[in-house]
Amino acid sequence: MKDDNHFMRVLAIIPGEEKGSSFIFAKRQVDSIKAKNFDIRTFYLSSRSNPLGVIKEIIRFKKNCKEFSPHVIHSHYGTVTSLIPAIFSSIPLVITLQGSDINYTPADGFLRDLFGRFFTQVSCLKAKKIVCVSRRLKERLWNNKKAITIANGINLDTFELIEKSVARNKLNWSLNDKVVLFNANNPVIKRLDIAEAAIEIVKNKIPEARLEILRGGIDPQKVPVYLNASDCLLICSDNEGSPLVVKESLACNLPICGTDVGDVKERIEESSPVAVVKQNAQAIATGLIDLLKMETRSNGRQLLISQELDDKMVADKIIEIYKEACKWKD
Repeated sequence: MKDDNHFMRVLAIIPGEEKGSSFIFAKRQVDSIKAKNFDIRTFYLSSRSNPLGVIKEIIRFKKNCKEFSPHVIHSHYGTVTSLIPAIFSSIPLVITLQGSDINYTPADGFLRDLFGRFFTQVSCLKAKKIVCVSRRLKERLWNNKKAITIANGINLDTFELIEKSVARNKLNWSLNDKVVLFNANNPVIKRLDIAEAAIEIVKNKIPEARLEILRGGIDPQKVPVYLNASDCLLICSDNEGSPLVVKESLACNLPICGTDVGDVKERIEESSPVAVVKQNAQAIATGLIDLLKMETRSNGRQLLISQELDDKMVADKIIEIYKEACKWKD
């Protein structure tokens, strides 16, 4: 990866803070590309809503660009995160759209949602390459000729298979419970209300069923334990890009009950056992009952590999995009 005795330098922009589980998928992708001997610096955009804070971040961003002199900038989100490098840099820009940056998200408030999606579209007009984590996101772009669909990859060493009884012992869960795992980090969009209504119907048939709700803030290292300890995953959101928890569940052979949102259907429909259902409590309950009664794991891990969603495979695809964006020659 040399050009005049220099390695390709990539500045990755990630919204939020370095610590914590926020945008963990972006942080992990950066790590997987670093493992390929790329020189990557991560710029964490800590302020995106306060005007004065944004101005300070622009100054800090320009200073980073001057010091690091990257060949490519990779924004791991749209909205203000991608708008800053689109406007304040002439360096080739790659943008990854994750879902809420271009999907309609009324829970964010009318103006924030409207301007966020507008900033994303404007940024993408300037970008050299656009990565959409699902086909549906690509279809939302004003101009998608520069866009390619690549879902975020999963580290199969991190999301390993653990015996369910071992995982439950680590969490102090009863071995008799039928556990439906639900990610509610944004309960309105994720439709926690439908999930709770569905589980009440399930309990009429399977009294030992319960909903295990992940509300965010969980240690990322514990997520594989939760997945291996559960009996199935439920996803019934209003909007999604390519939900990470679905691919993580596949890696852990966790059966999935999901609606046709984002790329969920195309990710899971070939796995077994699986339930692709309509977004209402009764249909979801029926799917959950069927899965819980089977008492078996899925073939999700094998399917994930066949879909080339191992993080190492995805890293290779992203590297090719970098090369195209800056016209890199080996």
